[in-house]
Amino acid sequence: MALPSQTERQTEIGRSYVYSRRTQTAANGTRLVLIIAATLVLAAGVVWGMLTVVTRRSSTGTLPSGDGKSDVARSVTPSKPASSPSLAALTPSNDPAHSPKDLTPAGVSNQTPLRTDAPIVPPGASSTTPGASTSPVVIPSSTPTLDPSGRPTPVDVTRPDLSPDPAPTKSTVTAPEQNTSLAPTGSTSEVAEQIQAAEQRAAAGDLVQARALFNKALHNPNAVREDQERIRQKMTAINADLLFSSKVFPGDPMTETYIVKGGDNLIKITRNREVATDWRLIERINGIKGNTLRIGQKLKLVRGPFHAIVHKGDYRLDLFQGSPDVPDSWTYIRSFKVGLGTGNSTPIGNFVVKPRSKLVNPYWVNPQTGQKFSADDPKNPIGEYWMGIEGVGDSKTITGYGLHGTIEPDSIGQQKSMGCVRLGDDDIKLLYEMLVEQISDVKIVP
Repeated sequence: MALPSQTERQTEIGRSYVYSRRTQTAANGTRLVLIIAATLVLAAGVVWGMLTVVTRRSSTGTLPSGDGKSDVARSVTPSKPASSPSLAALTPSNDPAHSPKDLTPAGVSNQTPLRTDAPIVPPGASSTTPGASTSPVVIPSSTPTLDPSGRPTPVDVTRPDLSPDPAPTKSTVTAPEQNTSLAPTGSTSEVAEQIQAAEQRAAAGDLVQARALFNKALHNPNAVREDQERIRQKMTAINADLLFSSKVFPGDPMTETYIVKGGDNLIKITRNREVATDWRLIERINGIKGNTLRIGQKLKLVRGPFHAIVHKGDYRLDLFQGSPDVPDSWTYIRSFKVGLGTGNSTPIGNFVVKPRSKLVNPYWVNPQTGQKFSADDPKNPIGEYWMGIEGVGDSKTITGYGLHGTIEPDSIGQQKSMGCVRLGDDDIKLLYEMLVEQISDVKIVP
């Protein structure tokens, strides 16, 4: 069907070129030429009219709003992860002897809304923390930076700008040169290959993998004593950076980064994250005090559980991390020198840290003489920290022993105690922060 514009133009032009049939035959040629010309003009007009109509309709038309996906995308709300159940064994005791008031961290109050730049202060304390920054906390992108070899670099969570380090620091761990080996002495070729592979990873800066390879060599039954000692030295240096520095290394299964929320305190964080360590370890690793937490602050958390094996013949306590049920898979952390019981009285057996036995600044009664030593007594023989242990399995009948400090540092490496395992002040403090009641195993071997 013709468009209206086409019909009008045809009618008008048609009328303009109607001639009478009574013209002369001589004019027929001229008439034919005129008719052809008129037809061409008419066709051009029709085409122009159609283009005009189409253009006008396109300019006044409307398109669907949106791309069909934006509303769906806006309606999707990420679900929050389920809260992890807390470990009952990690609940701090209300007994002042177990949780001294001056050592318990204050946290963030849930009752009063806080700005993200507001410092978290303990109840009753001044709202202004000396030396604390009041500028907003900027949380950087979680995308790690890469070193020249393409590996993610560790992040120091205590840096003011909370940004990744440009590269792993060399102040704590000195990676061995590629041509420097442990020179295995008597170990099998398998152990030698494991050690060599570990050295190569350490030299390349891959401390997480180096630790795993060294640990495999340490547990190899064919490793000789000399190699085991050197491996422990290497792993102690590696763990000084991986665990005990404020840096979080990508891929390290023993550490994680936590962002402080409103209502948090260090005890609550250790329970909710089920890290199986004492809250004081968070203070140590991050170089902070519990009453200076701020919303948005990043903390490095170290995950346990940790266990101890006491080698009586070497006066050495080895600290490991891993599942209590799979001791063969434990990862070596570091060693401590210890003192033992007079007359070889320290018992051999399997133990666990006794429930409600961890004490700071303990009161103690000498079981042999009845002499009493109050808290803060500088003459208290067991020092500032005590952790009781109780026998399990075949050792269930062995009771009354523990790990503690000493006021006689020269007794370390000797048999001077009443049967307990004693450590230096700094060593027992660190061990106290890493072993937990009812979870951490303590094995005493010849």
